[in-house]
Amino acid sequence: MNRREAISSLGILLGGTLSASTFSALLSGCSTPNANQFKLEFLSQAQFNLIEKLAEAIIPETDTPGASGAGVHRFIDNLLANYYSASESRHFASLLDRFSESYDAENRSFEELSVILQNEDAKAFSTSSLPDLPSSEFYIQLKELVVSGYYTSEIGMTQELRLNPMGPGQLDIDRRDVERTWSN
Repeated sequence: MNRREAISSLGILLGGTLSASTFSALLSGCSTPNANQFKLEFLSQAQFNLIEKLAEAIIPETDTPGASGAGVHRFIDNLLANYYSASESRHFASLLDRFSESYDAENRSFEELSVILQNEDAKAFSTSSLPDLPSSEFYIQLKELVVSGYYTSEIGMTQELRLNPMGPGQLDIDRRDVERTWSN
């Protein structure tokens, strides 16, 4: 699977919505920095640690590595520092700080953060009521960044997404060539 195929699949996973900044960054080659060579560029250490916890709560480790294992927190710092405009990055950081203060998120366990994020997901994507805008705006953007970072990472593309071993569909095959003949 190549990067363009991953971005296309990502659009489907996110319901066809990717912000222009994220889409542009992914097309221009934003990737997850190597853990050994990584240095924080935009987020504070506390924000970076919280992003790692939140990302792992959104895509936890199962039989494949989760968001933390894929380095999504490093991807998000790289994206905010090098691909988002300064105002977009500051806005995201302010929403992150507001979220952290509202929920005392830095001191929450994985299980507690998972429940908080499930509630945020329900509020953000509810069709029956108007969402809480600052909270929902942060959650929607965070989820976009986590899913984008994960599914364009090497782990997401090679271990989580499944390649179709049959290759592309062949829709121009005559039905008689693939079905059994019926007897009378």
